[in-house]
Amino acid sequence: MTTTSFLTRSHHHYTKMDHQSFPDSTTPSPLDKPNSFAAKCWLDDACIVDIDQFITTLSSIKSKGVRPDLIGSIITHYACKWIPELSIDPPSPSPSTIANNNPSPPESATQSWLKKRFFIETIITVLPYEKNAVPCSFLLRLLKHSNMAGVDSNYRIELEKKVAWVLDHATLKELMIPCFSHVKGTLLDVELMSRLVKMFVELDIDGLKSGVGMFKVAKLVDGYLAEAAVDSELGLSEFMELAQAIPEQARVNDDGLYRAIDTYLKVSYF
Repeated sequence: MTTTSFLTRSHHHYTKMDHQSFPDSTTPSPLDKPNSFAAKCWLDDACIVDIDQFITTLSSIKSKGVRPDLIGSIITHYACKWIPELSIDPPSPSPSTIANNNPSPPESATQSWLKKRFFIETIITVLPYEKNAVPCSFLLRLLKHSNMAGVDSNYRIELEKKVAWVLDHATLKELMIPCFSHVKGTLLDVELMSRLVKMFVELDIDGLKSGVGMFKVAKLVDGYLAEAAVDSELGLSEFMELAQAIPEQARVNDDGLYRAIDTYLKVSYF
């Protein structure tokens, strides 16, 4: 059984879906909300059972002029079906459910890891280019599992760029991505956070993120530093790099930064 065809295709459903009509990018409709679109659908879950088939079908849908945010809702819907951990609240199937849904012999840990990495890399390649087409929360969960699965650096960099573009929509909790490096000893991936912030600032070359967006990210940085500062393994250079990644004028005040510095000094030097 190959990675790309681990489930049985359903040609009848695919043919039916391929001839279905979709809202175009210029005509408003009651299906304009992504969740509504994903729920109504166009797509019967039974007809999407193979990743290759999904890519082909998605290309067909895109060619019909469907809006990027609706494309994003399709991708997130199926990504969470294939990789349940990408859901906001991952399900915890009972042993009986697992037995009923997986009659074939269980995969080895290596097979499962390779399949997950392949799926994640495929999902990254089909993400819309347009800003806000996919929720920041989903992108961050995808990034976390990308690091866990060890996806190729080219895919990871592309995903980091997409996250950086909407970093001002993130929450502090979502940014608490663990460090999966065997070299670094920190609990949180501080280097990742620094890269995201720097890219966010660099993308603001035309001042598009000045004001509220930049203030939000500055607040996130200071809050993140306060959390990371309790880790005695965090080096001073890493702390300073992240603290200085955001422009000084982006901070309304320095209270959050001072609290983070105070915590860091107490943990690391006293």
